[in-house]
Amino acid sequence: MKKLLIALMALGITLGLVTASWSINFGDILNETLKPPPQKKAAPAPKPKAKAAPAAKPKGGGGLIGILEGTGAIDKKTSGILRGATAVVQSMQPIGWEEERAIGGSLALEVFKNFGGQYKNDKLQRYIALVGLTVAGVSDRADIPYHFAILNSSAPNAFATPGGYIFVSSGLLKLVRNEAELAGILGHEIAHVAKRHALKTIERSKTLSGFSQLTTSILDSDPGVLNNIVKEMSTTLFTKGLDQNLEFEADKFGMDYAYRVGYNAGGLRDFMKVLGKTQKSRSVLLSTHPTPRARYGKLNAQAKRYRSASLAPVLSQRYLAETKGNL
Repeated sequence: MKKLLIALMALGITLGLVTASWSINFGDILNETLKPPPQKKAAPAPKPKAKAAPAAKPKGGGGLIGILEGTGAIDKKTSGILRGATAVVQSMQPIGWEEERAIGGSLALEVFKNFGGQYKNDKLQRYIALVGLTVAGVSDRADIPYHFAILNSSAPNAFATPGGYIFVSSGLLKLVRNEAELAGILGHEIAHVAKRHALKTIERSKTLSGFSQLTTSILDSDPGVLNNIVKEMSTTLFTKGLDQNLEFEADKFGMDYAYRVGYNAGGLRDFMKVLGKTQKSRSVLLSTHPTPRARYGKLNAQAKRYRSASLAPVLSQRYLAETKGNL
């Protein structure tokens, strides 16, 4: 039974690699991302209604809070606290797809600008994208497009920006030993997108504190808004780092995504040992994430939950064949 399970898992990996689309052109993607959205036809103006006599305002202001204050059920201090809490809850609606794509595309440019540009090797690009798209296809957000690119940087780094833009550096790929490790690394970055980690950080930021909702019309009419968002998120992603709990969550789901495809679940965990030996390297990945040791501990505990996980393939030979002479 175990042999049959492993055979099916390996077959799933093969089919994913054969059928996934791998072509990528970040110039075209960015142009598509940042072009103005199609203009919507304006709805006909409603006919003016006869003005009604203004209703008498309840003592203490409108709404349920005002009524409670007016009836003496709560004092002014308490009503002020309640109104403040309501304002926080309603301060920012979730960022929509078009806005996410615009923010992510702009951040993608920043990644290229700050980390060596694109590493140009068609064979290697195709391979990384195929593995990435296969893992993304079993993620919790498989309905959006994902784009994968290799950065021309010797430092071991990996990034994800909203909108499905995933980056790994050539330096990181040189440390990877097999396809299971690669799938886990890409799974971690895919999880950041699938769980909207960067978007949630943006929604809580001071940059958007005055907005109840971020729309493409706002981004079009005031370029400064997008610039401020990109500046703040660049600092977060490349200097400060996301919340440590979000990184642990990305590890958790990254491991799970790789396992869903059929890879050995220990790939990402095992890579933490390798990463831990490169502590002296100038890596944003090391400076903005929890320590490899801490990540290894949590991933090792999680790996024990997967039945027959140790029997799943790591595909060392295929990784070597695809990367040899291309890095």
